[in-house]
Amino acid sequence: MKNIFKIIFLFAVLIGVTKLSAQDEKIENSTLWKIEGNGLTEASYLLGTIHVMCESDFVMKDKVVNALKETSNLVLEIDFSDPEEIQALQKTLMGDQPLSEIYSEDQIEKLDQLLKKTMNAGIESFDQFSIMAVYSMILQKSISCPSVKMWEFELIALANTHEKEIKGLEKIERQAEFFNNAFPPDEMLEQLLIMDEYSDVFDLMVSTYNSEKITELGTVISDPRFMNKNAEYWMLEYRNKNWLEKMPEMMKEESNLFAVGSAHLIGEFGLIPNLRALGYNVTPVFN
Repeated sequence: MKNIFKIIFLFAVLIGVTKLSAQDEKIENSTLWKIEGNGLTEASYLLGTIHVMCESDFVMKDKVVNALKETSNLVLEIDFSDPEEIQALQKTLMGDQPLSEIYSEDQIEKLDQLLKKTMNAGIESFDQFSIMAVYSMILQKSISCPSVKMWEFELIALANTHEKEIKGLEKIERQAEFFNNAFPPDEMLEQLLIMDEYSDVFDLMVSTYNSEKITELGTVISDPRFMNKNAEYWMLEYRNKNWLEKMPEMMKEESNLFAVGSAHLIGEFGLIPNLRALGYNVTPVFN
């Protein structure tokens, strides 16, 4: 079961970073932000994550633990403490039609060669999976960690320890839809064929994240080969706009620790500048 989560989160890690924009230049280096003002009676917090890290690199700082203790709810992109979301997640791993019916003979041959090289099995063993699942399984192979830590799991465990309610900003079916819109089959295959370039990107992203250089995270994948304008729209702009409609009402009712991929915090459509534009005081938490 844990491998299922790892597959989806590994996928999210490397497509959840976009280009640095001019608006990011004034954003301080911190992964944790406090949200106050604009009529709120209690402060909420916003935490940027990168979803999956090697266990040896994973550190949950005291300021994150304290922020969760001070709030009523933990709010993730997806509430993976919900059994219905787990079932929905499992369904996203299977394709609506076989890969051999989606791709041309030439594309299938390339995919077959890649699978044999990385997974020691040909296309026949993966034909019923979604291309997103295949992408993520190959990505998992390219990141060499004896064991991994997932921010979502660690936060859920901490929330359960302190008897906090856990919520989600969106449903897994919608997130899968956004992935598919962002990366149609042909583009996903192209990403698979340049997978060798992902390992160094992952290492750089982790080191940058642990230094809390949040504005530099946006420069890690600035090459349009990794994320074009369409992908940027569906993975960041569209989703952030949806969240920005939900977050004010959630913060008005109760205090929350929102934990989402770090790429969602910065940029033109980032949560930090847009929450500020709505009238909130959003300030970095350094200690």
